[in-house]
Amino acid sequence: MRLSVVLLIVSLAGVLGGAALIGMAALGGAVIFDSLCVGAWALFHDDGHAQPSVHEVPLTLAQVLERARAS
Repeated sequence: MRLSVVLLIVSLAGVLGGAALIGMAALGGAVIFDSLCVGAWALFHDDGHAQPSVHEVPLTLAQVLERARAS
């Protein structure tokens, strides 16, 4: 998750930097385009469900032994 945010920010900075080299009209268009892209990314990236961060851990010794036998 953090890497995708960093890559998004670096990409936006590159677009703005390149547009600034072209001219003020291109910079304005790039700002509008970047704003739309970030808004779309935020809307489509969040599905409303929390991302799982920890794998299931067996609670009993019997579950651990059963998983070991199965593998």
